[in-house]
Amino acid sequence: MTLLTWLESTYVAKTVSDSLALTASLSAAHLIGFALVTGGAFVMHLRLAGAMLRRASVLDVARPAGRLIALGLTVSAATGVLLFAGRASEIAANTIFQTKMSLIVIAVAWQLVLQRRLIQTVRSAETTHALGIIGLALWLGLAVTACAFILLE
Repeated sequence: MTLLTWLESTYVAKTVSDSLALTASLSAAHLIGFALVTGGAFVMHLRLAGAMLRRASVLDVARPAGRLIALGLTVSAATGVLLFAGRASEIAANTIFQTKMSLIVIAVAWQLVLQRRLIQTVRSAETTHALGIIGLALWLGLAVTACAFILLE
């Protein structure tokens, strides 16, 4: 028995799979998490790119946006695992889902490892704008891929 098959056979996975109301509720919560992540990420990266909130300091925008991103990721991860469990084998084999997961890893790594350190040390407007554009591209790519997964699944 593979790990994915075992996951699908668990009580939690079967409970979620067998309940339309529970699946719908988890999907709604997952969408709220997604909105928090993308909203926070877009505001932060649009500020970095110099497209909005130019009078506010980068840190004054990045800190609350980062909290929204973290909250959204927590909600999305918790609900995503539960939604994934019931159809783990099928979903794991989906190329769009694999792309979505890869982009999540890259975008979160960008957010946590690179950007937090760079925002605090970079003083060049051109570098800050480049960071914003790269971050926007990552998070937008993730948003498009997540929507494609839902629509094309």
